[in-house]
Amino acid sequence: MGEIKDKQQRLENAVDAQRLKFTQYHSYTEDEMFTMEGESVFSVLDFWRYTYGALESLQDAIAEFLVSRALGIDKAENSLVWTGYDMSYRSKRVEVKASSYVHFWNKNKTSEQRSFSIAPTSNYYWFGNADRDGKELSRQNELYVFCLNTNRDTQNNNPLRIDDWDFYVVPTFLINERCELIGNPNQKTISIGVVKRIAGGAVKWSALRQKIDSVIEQIDQRVVKMDNE
Repeated sequence: MGEIKDKQQRLENAVDAQRLKFTQYHSYTEDEMFTMEGESVFSVLDFWRYTYGALESLQDAIAEFLVSRALGIDKAENSLVWTGYDMSYRSKRVEVKASSYVHFWNKNKTSEQRSFSIAPTSNYYWFGNADRDGKELSRQNELYVFCLNTNRDTQNNNPLRIDDWDFYVVPTFLINERCELIGNPNQKTISIGVVKRIAGGAVKWSALRQKIDSVIEQIDQRVVKMDNE
């Protein structure tokens, strides 16, 4: 095994260990009850309706949910703790970013300038003191899934309509290479126009898993190529 591939394997083993650690939480069901003096008062479903009933304001959460369901993931690492990536799939760290043209707080016009956060962060919080590079800022994921809700009708914004979403899957090394090329390795945002060019086109939700699998193969092939150079 080459040096770079060996390092990647150690990283993937660490990701798998963190997944086990960060997904050991109780998933409440809708019929579990809040109690007072031993008596049921109201249900978890009541709480969900109160807190999450306005789905129009939860585009980021919906995007993550759609990606996780496409990949068959029931629990994501970022559910209870702050992690440098949202979920792992095939031992790869996946970061999900969302944007849309319509926002619930402005029903009069669309927001035409769309961008996504790609800001580097510290990885100290999930690798711990064993990570010697933890003090250096970097992008803590191997691939991005940029999710764009394409609906532009301010009067007909349905958060349950999956067909409105376009998904762009980009390996993080392409983001890093572009940022280095323009002389800004710590660039914090990226426009949808640049995302479209780097990704080479969007896929719909039904093809998302296949696309992510393809990008993971691209990432693995790059590791092998780097070892052979």
